[in-house]
Amino acid sequence: MRENDLIRELRAKLRDPEGVLGIGDDCCVWTPGGTTCLSVDAIVEGRHFTSVATPAQIGRKAAGAALSDLAAMGARPVGAAVTLVCPGRWDAAAIMDGLIAELARHHCPLLGGDTCGGDALVVSVTVWGEAAKHRLLKRSGATPGDLLVVTGPLGGSLASGRHLAPQPLLAEGAWFAGHPAVHALMDLSDGLATDAPKLAEASGCGCLLLPAQVPVHPDVPEMSDTVRAALCDGEDYELLAAVAPDQWPHLQLAWPFANRLCVVGWLIEQREILMEDRAGRVVPFTYKGFEHST
Repeated sequence: MRENDLIRELRAKLRDPEGVLGIGDDCCVWTPGGTTCLSVDAIVEGRHFTSVATPAQIGRKAAGAALSDLAAMGARPVGAAVTLVCPGRWDAAAIMDGLIAELARHHCPLLGGDTCGGDALVVSVTVWGEAAKHRLLKRSGATPGDLLVVTGPLGGSLASGRHLAPQPLLAEGAWFAGHPAVHALMDLSDGLATDAPKLAEASGCGCLLLPAQVPVHPDVPEMSDTVRAALCDGEDYELLAAVAPDQWPHLQLAWPFANRLCVVGWLIEQREILMEDRAGRVVPFTYKGFEHST
């Protein structure tokens, strides 16, 4: 499909929210209602998906992964812009249909972007949002002693195909932002083994993780190393929160969502990444999650 034909088709499908200027001009225009946060997330053919994925699945994944970054700060979506680099062998319109449907499911209008041809399919989604509960949560707000809490089971996303359908936990992120006992937050895209140390480092702490307590997703095959899968597989898009320990019982009782919260470790003053092994000993952390190379 030619670029101008795709843009006309998209423009015919979309309606700008009142007071917002979307697709059709050189820039989109909106008036922020407060502090705005912005994130860019890209998925690339051969790295984040293969030719087995359908165009609609690719569009959905691109939107869901980007929106998860807003959930990780307790933000509500305000708008999105998309850059699509699309080879002729892919159906650009079908990719955009999947993307738009996922954005719409979370009340996030598509307001602009760019399209061009290329050798590999790349979908880059920029999303912006505003604080859902009067503050945005950062990775850097935690303190030593805070509990590390996850919102759901982990592992098995690639084997099951769940990595193509990320569920951005926007309501959960907003709830955390409204609870003063939650000091820091991030989403789990690269695996708990990689992401928990990122949160600890951002907060100037180390952490002690409890592999035996990490909840394992049913998608993890029973015959595999389930603990390693839960720690390292990645693309779960659950949330990792740092919680004041004295408020943990109250937070558990107030939690209104179906998945139960689970403590998987805590933050420590020493700038080390440690774990409790099967014998209950504190040892250096040995698991590795996903790390991007450039």
